[in-house]
Amino acid sequence: MNPKSVVRLAVLLIPLAALLLAATPAAAQTEPAEGITKTAASEEFDRKALQKLQTMSPEEVDELDRKLAEALTLFYDREYARALPIFKDIADTVETMDVAFWLGSCAAKAGEAELAIRKFQEMLRVDPNLHRVRLELATIYFSQGRHADARRELNTVLEADPPEPVRRNIEKLLASIDAKTRKVYPNFRLSLGIQKDSNVSSSPDVTFVNVPGGGVIGPLGVTQRAAQDKVGVLNMSGNVLYDMGDRRGLMWNTTGTLYNTHNFEYIEFDFLHWRVTTGPWWVSRKSVIKLPFGYAQNTYEHDHLFDTWDISPSYEYFITPKLSLKGTFSYARDTYEPNDPPNDKTGQDNLKRLMEIATNLYLNRRRDILSFSVADEDSNAKDPRFGYDAVHWAASYFKRFSMFNWDMEFYARYKYTLKHYTAAALLWPVGEHRKDRRHNFYTVVSRNFGRHYFTSVSFNYIDNDSTVDLYDFDKLIYNLSVGFKF
Repeated sequence: MNPKSVVRLAVLLIPLAALLLAATPAAAQTEPAEGITKTAASEEFDRKALQKLQTMSPEEVDELDRKLAEALTLFYDREYARALPIFKDIADTVETMDVAFWLGSCAAKAGEAELAIRKFQEMLRVDPNLHRVRLELATIYFSQGRHADARRELNTVLEADPPEPVRRNIEKLLASIDAKTRKVYPNFRLSLGIQKDSNVSSSPDVTFVNVPGGGVIGPLGVTQRAAQDKVGVLNMSGNVLYDMGDRRGLMWNTTGTLYNTHNFEYIEFDFLHWRVTTGPWWVSRKSVIKLPFGYAQNTYEHDHLFDTWDISPSYEYFITPKLSLKGTFSYARDTYEPNDPPNDKTGQDNLKRLMEIATNLYLNRRRDILSFSVADEDSNAKDPRFGYDAVHWAASYFKRFSMFNWDMEFYARYKYTLKHYTAAALLWPVGEHRKDRRHNFYTVVSRNFGRHYFTSVSFNYIDNDSTVDLYDFDKLIYNLSVGFKF
């Protein structure tokens, strides 16, 4: 037996192992570069291992020394898969607590999580006070989605009153676990604004309307022509998403929206719309299926106008993480409130069907989103004058950016709609079926203040070109809003 070889190997197996482990990225995230802080239980385990060294021949000790040097070199070169079997061989021969930690760390980096977990658990059975080991074990549990196990190990370390840098890192990891394991995700957004609308009545800017074949409709009243007004706007939206599984699988989403306008002068065009939806989602690695059921009410000048029931299933498939194709089918029923003639609107009761296909491009970690869509819509009203077939084309762009150190968002959308009505408009010749071409351009710039407040400026231009002059109009809307969100 060569005593010098035994001493040299013992020095390598314990302090050098601790020094190397302290320099690894995982160690930098948990404790200062000090290696494993051992108690009497760990020291006793190491003492028995060194006793085994003393029974080995000089040749065996030299061979063990050579293997350790090779494993260290491979570990430093991040050749974890090649270093792992050498560490296993060393541990089978002589295993100190440092070698066990080294083996577990190498196994974790080589992708053999179960071996790393087993080795760290063995170390903790010997010495439950090895908090560095416990943190490494918690990190592996977290990476495997075993969040309850990771939380248990982290809380155990917190109870031991670790140094402040370690405590901060533990709290960050616990916050990540909370984010991944929480079941309920609420969101709410409220804004108040004022806008200038060049045409609150959405009417033509003429006094008389000519009818093909002769005849005139008019003179139009003040509220039957284009009327400019200032409008107060209240906008609220929110949703609650309940995750029934772990990261993917079945979810349930409920939403609510409310949009209310109040005209300063022409209050007959005050409008209130609210809508609620609820239904399941199914989320997989590459697709999202949604099946919402909805109900809405629409009110003009405080008079209930019509209700809507709808179902709108959709399927979005991610061809790549940045590119998706989405299909939506919507089926809705509008029921108008019965009134005394001649103002009875029940003839506008209808069944609507809409099919849409959209392509979405998610770039720059979703800070830039491009969308293109085409949709076919069919509305079957009781009175054919209000029924139509329509095609919609739309393109939109969303960007989140920073300017002057401001957290800002930009959104722009252009939509073109072509509607063919199934019958002629009132007072129009039978053969002159109404056809509308509408251009709609909308853009908004928003600045966020902290986490919960924002202000936005928007612009909306609508140009409706109709073959029936009574429905031919354009309008400009400028809006300034402030709001709260969480």
